Amino acid sequence: MGKKYMGRVSQMIRRKLTQLFIEESNDPRLENVTITDVVVNRDTTRAQIFYSIIGTAEDIAVTQTALDGAAGWLRSEMAPTLRLRNLPQLVFTYDPSLAHGARIEELLHELRVEGANLDADDGDDDADAAEGDDDDFLDDDVDDDDVDDDDDDV
Repeated sequence: MGKKYMGRVSQMIRRKLTQLFIEESNDPRLENVTITDVVVNRDTTRAQIFYSIIGTAEDIAVTQTALDGAAGWLRSEMAPTLRLRNLPQLVFTYDPSLAHGARIEELLHELRVEGANLDADDGDDDADAAEGDDDDFLDDDVDDDDVDDDDDDV
């Protein structure tokens, strides 16, 4: 199968799964599941579904069990809508990218807070330094040895 076809099938599966989770699932363990990606193999017999959930390792394990148990129901609910020759077997895989993104966002927030605290503490020192002589800055950066006064090369 072509890449275009596999991409369309992946997108259809992703949309239908999201719709089923939101509208028809009665399982509270599946409420916070986010489908991040669907990868279908070339003959569309297997679809690897990457999902994410923000929670503890125990929450992830419980959700994995619920998804594995609901795979048959999800597949049977998708069959009339997708109308494919081969309805893929659904294999769910946890995708930690949202958890990593949340952790990075948390760290960036902490850095911003620490930076704001440091700026507030050092605010008076920066104002005094700004009023100082700019020639000191230039003198520190340039050594006399680095300056070439020979204009003979021109």
